[in-house]
Amino acid sequence: MNEAQCLSEKNNRTVNHLRKIKRFGLTGGIAAGKSTVAGFLSDKGWKIIDTDVIARDLCEIGKEGYKNVVDVFGVKILKQNRSIDRVALGKIVFKNSDKRKLLNSILHPLVRAKWIDQFARHEAEDHSGPAVVVIPLMFETGMNEWFDSIGCVACPLEIQITRLMDRGLSKEEAHLRIEAQWSVTEKMKQSDKVIWNIGSLELLKMQTEQLNSSWLSRA
Repeated sequence: MNEAQCLSEKNNRTVNHLRKIKRFGLTGGIAAGKSTVAGFLSDKGWKIIDTDVIARDLCEIGKEGYKNVVDVFGVKILKQNRSIDRVALGKIVFKNSDKRKLLNSILHPLVRAKWIDQFARHEAEDHSGPAVVVIPLMFETGMNEWFDSIGCVACPLEIQITRLMDRGLSKEEAHLRIEAQWSVTEKMKQSDKVIWNIGSLELLKMQTEQLNSSWLSRA
């Protein structure tokens, strides 16, 4: 068992022992609007623990994730300033499932140890506000069992593709990223709450307020 796994197991035991607050998780399809929903919840006083943010931090120059990823994928994924080129790395891993699994095996244990530590610290400090962990690959990594309630942000496929293309991806690249995850339909089935984001910010905010009320009644 490596250091990250040991830390993860230790943190998991700590959180299981404390269990002062309910565990809420947020997931959903890529480009479905998870970050926007998380922002709305933050405005309501929620502590947001975002695993994408944690992963990006771990891959900054000098961090453990950076070293491990570069050791495996080589300097071809680096920009001129030596930072990881996420676009270049994405082109590699989303075209090859084995390489994507390899990247996940490097980063997921490190990310999991970090977010469990952040959750444990939040709970141990006895904050009055609840916390929600945002995990895009919630079901794919089997972390759904860790939570008391899971909210899923979803939207139609054509909206996902449009948003990803707006981020600079080709249509083919957008499809590859979507296909690398569980289908939105399956994620919705496995979740306790669903937010259906069809593009209206007002409607999205209203649904988030309903999610907030529902979760606070259980917190």
